[in-house]
Amino acid sequence: MRLLRGGEWASELQNHLPLQALDQWMRQRCLVVKSDRHSLVALGELQQKYCYLKLYQPKYLLQQLVFRLGRGRAVQAYDHALRLAASNIPVPQPLACMQVDGGVLLVTEGMERARDLKSCWQDKGSMVPQLSAAAESLASLHRGGFAHGDSKWSNLLWSDNRVYLVDLEAVQACRPGSAAQWRDLARFTVNAEDLALPSADYEAFLASYCQHRDIGRAAVLAAIQQPVKRLRRRHRRKYGERGKRLV
Repeated sequence: MRLLRGGEWASELQNHLPLQALDQWMRQRCLVVKSDRHSLVALGELQQKYCYLKLYQPKYLLQQLVFRLGRGRAVQAYDHALRLAASNIPVPQPLACMQVDGGVLLVTEGMERARDLKSCWQDKGSMVPQLSAAAESLASLHRGGFAHGDSKWSNLLWSDNRVYLVDLEAVQACRPGSAAQWRDLARFTVNAEDLALPSADYEAFLASYCQHRDIGRAAVLAAIQQPVKRLRRRHRRKYGERGKRLV
């Protein structure tokens, strides 16, 4: 086990984690929220902190080498979180990143009452507060000169009347108004269409984004047309026709 990122708390954490079979330890001690062949995501208490844990496991031999060198998506996510937090962009606090047996472990602040936007929508209640907060967070990200890279609804967490950005591996620095930022909005929009979000709710999101970016609605709609079309085609091939077009 080798500490890649983190301070005193992270150093102490190493003494409380198993040297082998961390995935089994997480399944026994934590609440697993996602599991597939190459990652395990869980929530649990570590050293009196409620934490989000993501174990990255290599998909192929080259990625295994990258992990051994102390690089890869987990380290990128940790570093991106620090940069965004320094710019007052709402993200969970990164706590530790360490090389472990079988992969790399990322530990960030956990939010006990947080729910992603997709889960909120499944309640079928009013989404205007959440959508307005999501627009504010994305606008803050874009004003700060960043793009998220995967701004689907499951990567936007609603907690204490704010929306926090998570899964930060694909974050990139870019100039405000860049193509990468419009792809963020396109990704959010096509996800909204997939979920059959009412037009009025989407307009609330769009109005909030325009307000916080100080940009006109027509300019935003013009900028996202092409990336929306590309994403729709990809989704149609994968899932078939879904939802009603919002733009």
